[in-house]
Amino acid sequence: MANPTTNYGFVLPTATDLVTDLPADFDVALQGVDTRLKALQPGTTLGDLAYSSATANTNTRLAIGSTGNVLTVSGGVPTWSAPAGGGKLLQLVNNTYATNFATSSTSYVDTGMSTTITPTSATSKIFVIYNGNHRVSTAGGAVNLRIMRGATQIKLYNAQLYTGTNPERGEVTLTWLDSPATTSATTYKIQMCNDVANSIEAQLNNEASVLTLMEIGA
Repeated sequence: MANPTTNYGFVLPTATDLVTDLPADFDVALQGVDTRLKALQPGTTLGDLAYSSATANTNTRLAIGSTGNVLTVSGGVPTWSAPAGGGKLLQLVNNTYATNFATSSTSYVDTGMSTTITPTSATSKIFVIYNGNHRVSTAGGAVNLRIMRGATQIKLYNAQLYTGTNPERGEVTLTWLDSPATTSATTYKIQMCNDVANSIEAQLNNEASVLTLMEIGA
């Protein structure tokens, strides 16, 4: 046996070999071809990838990644990894509520506006955006609002819609970037109260309030 090929070094039978020992010569030659081809495609599982290794004419098997993984490079070789989440919008939950609500309470009460989100990661931030119409229905006082995460106050806002002698209305927008540090379902809601025992309203004239929650990757 002689005549190795240039790139892969396959051993080929010579003319003399073909005359003297044809079956054995081809067996040796084809086993070499089989070995070299396997080195070029080392995959064993559906979805495996092969990439060139430091050894000439030999590839390395990269096992299939997990669901959602992305192909990246680490240490000069390809590898699977979880997608980077930093600063990316992972999900958005939006809720509208259009039932008029009135109260004369000087302690905070629910307005009926709430939205629930289940974070995909405990390191995610939740960006809260609230927009609604409110009114001081009787002279004096102000609409005080706050965003709640469950029973925890995360944002307090004094709208100061009116402190004079006539009723006043206005549109209020609140925003807050929260860190709930959980992957459990989390409810955010809007509460309000007045400075004095006069009537104030939310969802004025049944105009919808909107509460939007956006999960931002850490």
